[in-house]
Amino acid sequence: MNKTDDISLKNRIKQKASELGFDLVGICRPDYSPEDHDRLQRWLDKNYHAKMDYMGRTPRQRSDPGLFFENARSVISVGINYYNEPAYLPDRPYISLYARGRPYQDVVKGKLKTLLEFIRNIRPETRGKIAVDTSPTFDKLWAEKAGLGWRGKNTLLINRKIGSFVFLGELFLNLDLEPDPPETDHCADCRKCLDACPTGALVEPRVLDANLCISYLTIEAEGPLENPALIGNNLFGCDICQLACPYNKGALPARAPEFSPEPAIPENDTNFVGMAEADFKNRYSGTILGKSGFNRYKNKAKAVDINIKKLGEPLDFESS
Repeated sequence: MNKTDDISLKNRIKQKASELGFDLVGICRPDYSPEDHDRLQRWLDKNYHAKMDYMGRTPRQRSDPGLFFENARSVISVGINYYNEPAYLPDRPYISLYARGRPYQDVVKGKLKTLLEFIRNIRPETRGKIAVDTSPTFDKLWAEKAGLGWRGKNTLLINRKIGSFVFLGELFLNLDLEPDPPETDHCADCRKCLDACPTGALVEPRVLDANLCISYLTIEAEGPLENPALIGNNLFGCDICQLACPYNKGALPARAPEFSPEPAIPENDTNFVGMAEADFKNRYSGTILGKSGFNRYKNKAKAVDINIKKLGEPLDFESS
């Protein structure tokens, strides 16, 4: 394939990705990143992964695409905005924006599968492998290399136009495609996300201690909470470091209908702690929260109810 054909295919891929609902798309080379491998190993050595043992099973594979997909020649990185007005109030139970819509892994994988089929119709010899979140590879590394954004001090990918409320995915291909220029860091000396984190989970820029992270404690951690006060008013997940980020001020709402917050979230329910299982399933069926299960919800709801009753001053995301 000559350079003109390469550019034409790249443009067609990007156009198709946009038609499928992706807000961001870029391409990079699948080069091994020893820096990211070493960074992960240091993180694991400090036990910042808490009980997420799966993070340590294939550390080299996460930063070396050749071990994830043997014939990788290019990585198509995609992002889809899931932002909707969070209506965050510290005296009301809160559910992270990411958990209010359909399971994003299914949505992103489905769209990437369609994109792969589209490419195969043009180039039948194409082989590819899809990765979304749970796959042992670094989503944010490839997104940064492909120009979608940069890894912010809160460890999340930030895009200058749409902020950090973005679901990521990758399509590893055996095709050579012209890479896009990587994005550079635009956090400068800002540290609003670090200062806003109520538990100190952001121990330094771009380093997260999951043992203290509200998202980990309310989503990943199993069983009763050792310190229920840590989760504050957060029933499932946490958006505090994102709400503090200047790049999320005035963020545009998601255009993907899969991530519209339906049905109503518990902020509108004064009896959230006493919700029956049938009501929970009826209200949250089809959402990430619903998929997580009623027992997990009840466990966190009791803690949140106690924390709200003990609440002091509201969090101020605009200060500092």
